[in-house]
Amino acid sequence: MNHVLETLFFALIPILITIGLGYYLAVKGTFDEQDSHKLARLVLNYMLPLNVFAGIWGTSRKIMIQDVGLALWLAVAMVVCFLLMILVYRYALKNDAPVAILRAMSIADPSVPFVGSAVLPLIFGANDSAITIGICTLTINVIMLPIAFSAFGDNGDTVSARLKNTFKKPLVIAALLGFILVLCGSQMPTQFDSIFTTGIVLKTRQITFNKTICSTILLKNLAFPLVVWGCMALFNSPTPLTRLVVVALAIPTATIPSTLAIRFNVHEAELASTQFWSTALSFITLTAFVLALS
Repeated sequence: MNHVLETLFFALIPILITIGLGYYLAVKGTFDEQDSHKLARLVLNYMLPLNVFAGIWGTSRKIMIQDVGLALWLAVAMVVCFLLMILVYRYALKNDAPVAILRAMSIADPSVPFVGSAVLPLIFGANDSAITIGICTLTINVIMLPIAFSAFGDNGDTVSARLKNTFKKPLVIAALLGFILVLCGSQMPTQFDSIFTTGIVLKTRQITFNKTICSTILLKNLAFPLVVWGCMALFNSPTPLTRLVVVALAIPTATIPSTLAIRFNVHEAELASTQFWSTALSFITLTAFVLALS
């Protein structure tokens, strides 16, 4: 237990410090929104894609094929949760379509590419972590984002045009290329194996807390992974697979909902605050899941 707590502590504390430092420097005016966009592009377009590509390519085809169950559980759980919560927010709670989609994404979209890249390798090792990050990345970018952009009517693009733009993103290309190379029998030479460091950029807005934010965080940090855990128990899934899937889904909400909220001026403070509190409280909730599953 002490080892698990120590692992999570050293994985999550730097993330929380980064968020706090970013908020402090934004308040002081040291960095503005343009700086935030540049740092985000650096991470999303270069550092994280290289990290994901190296991790997936460094995995043997045997391990990749064995992880088909992992891919199915992660993708199905995220997509079903996303679509179900859209229906709940849109028709049961009478939210506008953009608001419903952003709130649903805050629950169904764990920050696996960012927070997961710091937490998962320390708990599950490099191979399983890279595959998990790749699967979640593809699910988010290929399925969730096109649905979100269709609600916002981004630039009048058709669904097919948005899907084509999705496959041009470096993070998606890196994940797909890594999977293709491994499935073709190729594996990264050991001399190319290196470590890439990534950072987390949180676009800061006024931090608030209300019933809506509280319910979203409870659904994201607790209810979603608990429901998936129960479903996997019903299907008698192997313990290692259950542990990896549930911990990955218990990771706090991603930056995408708040980024879209800021871009389209839809409930900016709420979505940014949801991301902040979900990340801050994940030290308690994520630790609880890791301990319960260890």
